[in-house]
Amino acid sequence: MPITAPNIFVIIPVYGNWEDTVQCLKALESQTTRNFHVLIADDGSPTPPPASSQPFKQARYIKNEHAGFGPNCNRAAQEAIKLGATHLLLLNSDTSFGSNFMECWIRRATEFPDAILSPLIYWARRPTRIWSSGGKFTIFTPFVRSRTCFDRVTEVDTVTGCAILVSANVWTALGGFDPKYSMYFEDFDLTLRAKNKGIRTYVLPDGELHVLHHVSGSFRGAGPWRRHYFMLTSSLIFIRSHYQGIRKSICFVLSCAHLAMTTFLSLPELPKPKLLWSAVVRGLSE
Repeated sequence: MPITAPNIFVIIPVYGNWEDTVQCLKALESQTTRNFHVLIADDGSPTPPPASSQPFKQARYIKNEHAGFGPNCNRAAQEAIKLGATHLLLLNSDTSFGSNFMECWIRRATEFPDAILSPLIYWARRPTRIWSSGGKFTIFTPFVRSRTCFDRVTEVDTVTGCAILVSANVWTALGGFDPKYSMYFEDFDLTLRAKNKGIRTYVLPDGELHVLHHVSGSFRGAGPWRRHYFMLTSSLIFIRSHYQGIRKSICFVLSCAHLAMTTFLSLPELPKPKLLWSAVVRGLSE
């Protein structure tokens, strides 16, 4: 019996970063195959999409009230599954890639139908340097990004949601991203919950799948601390959810050290005490 090709929906979550989004859409428009769909998930952007984003015939546009990255992806995934998606490719709007990108994803989705898959992700401004690769779950996971240059398909515990392929069946079984994470760590949480259910996560080193990441495009021009507040809140939620006993205590100590280092590296800009306190409270209570 012939294997049915997967019906992949590329979900591009957007919040105001239209310049990068248009470039991402152009990269999808230049693919060597048209056997995929695109869903632009607008998380209540303050500005409408520009006219330059309209000519992409394969792209469907939906807009909802602002809810955060994770909830926005959940809404888009639900819509894609209703439209017949067998697989979801969550792809940050500030990414770029080659023309064989989707053709390779279709092939890999057929080979690993019920696993979570992620490529190697490189810095856009330094294309030979890995930004994120996925890795093992340790006490350093909330603080240090794994940058291993894998040369073969490798099973890992966590991957970044910058570019991640998951089947509709697996996504539904996991309930999507945990809505507690409005932004950041929803990807690590998803793959760890998958591992607990016996669902494997792999990093694929294929050159056709390499992604260049422009990094935090939605926060461009907003100053470093707006992003750090979200990161702090989600990291605390993640620690409370996935560590126990002495490992949890060590992670909380490391959180204090990480916050001190973040403050030093962000000088001369300092966090606003009220916003910093609010981020900590949310992280320890949600």
